[in-house]
Order: sequence, then structure tokens, then C-alpha cells
Amino acid sequence: MSPLDLRRLFSFLRPRRVGLALSGGVARGLAHIGVLKVLKKHKIPIHFVAGCSAGALAGAVFAAGMDPEKMEKKARSLNWLNYLRISLDRYGPATTDELQKLVRENIGDKKFEELKLPFAAVCADIKTGRRVILREGKVAWAVAASCAFPGVLTPIKHGADLLVDGGLAENLPVKTVKEMGANFIIAVDVVPSYPLKADPQNAAQMFGRSLDLVLHSLSAEQRKLADVLIEPEIPEDIWHLDIDKAAQLIKVGEAAAEAKILELKTKLMLS
Repeated sequence: MSPLDLRRLFSFLRPRRVGLALSGGVARGLAHIGVLKVLKKHKIPIHFVAGCSAGALAGAVFAAGMDPEKMEKKARSLNWLNYLRISLDRYGPATTDELQKLVRENIGDKKFEELKLPFAAVCADIKTGRRVILREGKVAWAVAASCAFPGVLTPIKHGADLLVDGGLAENLPVKTVKEMGANFIIAVDVVPSYPLKADPQNAAQMFGRSLDLVLHSLSAEQRKLADVLIEPEIPEDIWHLDIDKAAQLIKVGEAAAEAKILELKTKLMLS
């Protein structure tokens, strides 16, 4: 047996350390809850979680130990008006204060080391475009930084960095969860990759579709690096701010995950 064959054999026999990478996607990130429900139902082991923006919010709550069924109940009552606080800040019309409050209401004022699973929140430094990974300090603060969409939510200062939504640097955090120690990666990308059948109906949808195309292009390499890629089929009539459609989004997340369960169990050698 050649040295290459031996390396492949030992790699195959090495214990699987499963990492879950959850993408950003604003309201469409609610589909992550459906995926988490299915992974739990089929007892798919998760050892590391990395999330960006909406994926950071779902990932943090999951890493803290909240059952996905409870996450679903919470999601059905979400309302943007409850989580936006108007700001006079020069950087944006709303702060992340209420978003941080949302996280604390659900998991407490936890630090990263208090979570049940290792978790990382992906942000971007708006000055350099550099990816910034948060794994220390308060979880609510880190999630807010990962969700701070430029021009809407005010950025968060972190040393010399000015942190904003991590989608600018790594919307699908496959690289991040691999760096955490995962050697098998499940990636969930809620940014639609398929062509639209109908034209966008207004300026907001035009902007949203443009954003999706850019994010999808930026995530191309990350998608290839995943061992299993889960892509919920987001209906065309659900856009970035439609959190009132939580039930529908969770269902498409469930369907996408169920479609990948056989592949997951086969690759992970689960019964």
C-alpha cells in the first residue's frame, strides 16, 4: 500500500468532527430552524457551529442548547418592530440594542465559553473588508456585530475594527468552521441560487436580488468545500424582510434537510 493510500485510509478512519456552517440571509435565515429540527430528529452529531448574520443568530441559540422545536415557537412570534431601535447615529438609522436583547432573552447573557457547543460568529471590518471571527466575550454582542447590515444597523467597534455584517467577508462560513476543528462540514446556504421566474416587483426587491447574486458568487468556493450542502428552496415571494413567513421558511428548511439525510448518514457512517 502506497503512502498516499495509507493517508487516505487513516483519514477515513479518523473520528468525524462535524461542523455546521449557517449562512446569512436576513429573514430567510429562519429556514435554518427547519434544518436544525431535522438534524436533531435524525441524531446527526454536531461538534462545532459557525454562523454569519441570520445564521449567527440561529447558530448561537442552537449552540446554547435551545431545542429547535422551541426555536420554531419563538420564531413564529417575531416582529421587526420589536427589534429595531431608532438611532441618530451617523452610521445608520437603527442600533443593534434590541437584537442583543433578543439573544439575551432566549439564552441569557452568556459568554462564548458558557455555550454547550463551540460557536463562532463571522463579521467583517468595514474599513478593510477583512473577515473577523468572534469567539470570545458576550454572545449577544457578537451576534449583533455579525448582523449589523451596513447603512441600516449601526456598526460595532471592536478594537481598531468597525464590525458589520459578516456577509461581506464570508456569508457561508465553511472556512471558519473548518478552522475551529471540523473535518466534516454541513453547510446550509439560504441565499437562493436559482434563476427567478418573475421580475422583481419594486426597488427593494431589485436591491435584494442584486444582494443575493453577489452573496451567491462570493460563496461559490465555500459551497464546494462543504461535505454536504443543504439549500432550502426559498419561494420567490419570500424576500429578505418577510419574517412573518417563518412557518413557511421553516418548512422549506425541513424539506431540504430531509432530502440530504441519506447522504449525511452514508458519509458519516450512521445507521
